This record gives sequence, structure tokens and C-alpha cells, in this order.
Amino acid sequence: MDNQISLQLVLDATGHVTSYSTVGGLTGATTYEGEIPAEFLTTTQPQAFKLVDNVLTKDPNYVAPIPEAVKYQPSEEQRLQAQLGLQMATMQKNQNEFNAKMLLQLADVKKATETPVAPITEVTPVTPTVSSTMGFKCPQGEPGQIGLQGPKVDSEAPVTSEAPATSETPTSTATETK
Repeated sequence: MDNQISLQLVLDATGHVTSYSTVGGLTGATTYEGEIPAEFLTTTQPQAFKLVDNVLTKDPNYVAPIPEAVKYQPSEEQRLQAQLGLQMATMQKNQNEFNAKMLLQLADVKKATETPVAPITEVTPVTPTVSSTMGFKCPQGEPGQIGLQGPKVDSEAPVTSEAPATSETPTSTATETK
């Protein structure tokens, strides 16, 4: 296999390759025509290669740079806000799941209790009673009590009054005059 190809190489101050091109050209690049190491075109770190005396070789002393872990760390306030946001989202999710379960259970209960209702065929008339009771009782002599004061009575019997009965049929007979 012939490992000779024309390359456009961009080199840094130490002679290491910073970028290259096999087709076209790069601004500020040097044209290299010579033998290329086998792993050069497949590596993800062309910086490991150096141009020494117009020969492209792998630098045995090259150490890959350690990328910065995280350039900007969040502040304590930002961390707390993120934690609170996560807690709120989790609580809302749990509440939504609970609501969905309750709605399903309610629908099942409603479906199970739905029975056909028989139509009403008979109406029973309700007639009022002849006497009505007025059963409110007011305490007597309590300090600071404002309101109605009824007579002191030892029994708790309600006060009754007689009222005329009202119904569809008259309760008394009256003579009609013609």
C-alpha cells in the first residue's frame, strides 16, 4: 500500500499538527508530500503527530490534554433551585398519577352502582299537621347574652300554637248560602 498523499498541514509553534486537509486547502497551511504514518488518517488526535525535518512522525512524548471537567460550576443557590424544581416536578407527577387512579376508581364505582331507576307510578300526598311547634329555647341570665329572653321554664317542652289545617279536603263543614 502506498502511504504517500499530498496533505495541507496546519502546524503550531512546536511543529505539531493542529489540523489537516486531504482535499482543498487551509489558510496558513503547509503542503506536505511524503510518507504518512498508517494511523494518521484514522486518529482523532492529529496533535500527536509532528513534522520533524520535513517528515511526519508520531511524537513519542505526546500526552493528550486533559479536558477541563467543567469550566463553570453552578452556585449554591442555583443548585438549590434545581433541587427544588426537581422536587416540585416529582410531586406534581405523583399527584397527577394519584388523580388518574382516583378518577379510574370513581368511574368504576359509578359504573358498578348505575342501576336502572324504575319510573314513579304513584304519588303520595303529604298533609301538614294541625299544630306546629316553635321549639327554640333561650338561655336565661347568662352574662353578655344579647337576644331574646323567654320565660324561665324548668321543663323543656316546646311552645305549641294551634294553626288552621290546610289540605285539599276541608276539615270543618260550613254551610253554603245560595
